[in-house]
Amino acid sequence: MNILVVTPEAGNWKVPSPLATAVNCMTQAFANAGSQVITCSPFYKDHIIDPDKYHCVYQGVEALQNKPFEVWRSEDDPLHTYIYNEEYFGRPYVYGPPHALPYSDNHLRFAMFASAVLSYSAQSGIQFQAILGHEWGGALVGALCHTVYQEAFHNIPFFFNVHNITYDFHVQPSEIEKIGLPRKDFNMDGYEFWGKVSLLKAGILYANKVLFPSSGYRDAMLNTNLPGGLSGFLNRNSSKLLGIQFGVNYKFWDFNDEAKRPIKEAKRIAKASLGRQFDMDLSNKLIIYSHMDMESGNASETLATILSDIAKENVLIIVGISPEHPEWNYYQEVSHQYGNFIRILQFDSEEANNREKLRNTLAASDLLFAANLQEPSASIILKAMAAGTLPLTGRNVGIASMLTDYTLETAGEANAFLVDDANAPHQMLRRIKDAISVYNTEVADWDKCVVNAYSGFHYEWAKTISKYLLTLGELGL
Repeated sequence: MNILVVTPEAGNWKVPSPLATAVNCMTQAFANAGSQVITCSPFYKDHIIDPDKYHCVYQGVEALQNKPFEVWRSEDDPLHTYIYNEEYFGRPYVYGPPHALPYSDNHLRFAMFASAVLSYSAQSGIQFQAILGHEWGGALVGALCHTVYQEAFHNIPFFFNVHNITYDFHVQPSEIEKIGLPRKDFNMDGYEFWGKVSLLKAGILYANKVLFPSSGYRDAMLNTNLPGGLSGFLNRNSSKLLGIQFGVNYKFWDFNDEAKRPIKEAKRIAKASLGRQFDMDLSNKLIIYSHMDMESGNASETLATILSDIAKENVLIIVGISPEHPEWNYYQEVSHQYGNFIRILQFDSEEANNREKLRNTLAASDLLFAANLQEPSASIILKAMAAGTLPLTGRNVGIASMLTDYTLETAGEANAFLVDDANAPHQMLRRIKDAISVYNTEVADWDKCVVNAYSGFHYEWAKTISKYLLTLGELGL
């Protein structure tokens, strides 16, 4: 099967974004499954590793804005194809400078990008069976298949991947024709949003299927009161919304992949290493890790509410957080005052080793505090379990429906501690105390839970892509 992938972020980046990481993993998994996949993204020279190893293999003019473009490739990066236009992509940032307004012409940039991808693909001679667009930056390719490029692509199904529904780009209706949208669909049932054009809605509107990164996230979006009529729009299109769980790369996130020690021993060694880093004896402490980022929801508020209660227990809380996070100063102050109880793991946006930091900390941790998690794929839970760390989270969060809660009756199968409402501090506190009790007094049960999480539950990217291919097959492809 030949699949064309259109995404605003992908490829061999120095510091891959979450979107680029997910798309790269999908691309490799498609290739491993025997599909011919051409993943196209803009060529950001400031982000690519060794840009001098890439060369231009094609020059053309796309048909929407009549802009010249180049296609760049490298033998060292065979699965990725890059589109370059100096005016639009010869810039230092993908969408705009950090902590500032995005580029005002982003809609024109990514419309031209989608148009260039289709122009290049049309002349390539490859007969594509499906087109997969990612996020609002890849959304317009679906509409262009039915407007500017309808002769070549109108019969090819378009699948739109929504990684996070909060990411969108809005433009004035005067720009509709410039980005290749049919004006007749500028209404509440189409791509209109508060009087403007929503590129996210455009992607959903023209898609045959819309793919969310977990079934839990798909269900939450259909049952959440989203602004601007978006809830009604999603429910009207609910028949084409699918939730397919994103996987993780166990080759990386399983810290014990090479040594292959018994997981209890491997975690003991990891905990001892962390203890030396903190100059603490952690051998008898339950280590709780809480990851604070822009997708952690109200985790900070929930954790802060119960900190004084947890402090009475023999635990160490590690908060992974960046200086840009609004709660940075609060947790810094608490860690300075109560260093024997809470420590900070600092993440910096430009550090290439952030993933290694997170993996090593999860390896040493016993419990993941994932309160009110808003990460659509809930990948932090999978990453924790890949390290033999038990998640404490809500029953309605991402992948939680696939987990088994610890009770006396489920002790042999359990791999998590679940609550009905992960936004309720008292529920999270109660389950933390349950976890501490099991850790200290039901050692055999705890060890079995760790083994279940580590060895008994894997969700590889290959599994994600097998379900994608099954979805394509159900359409007769």
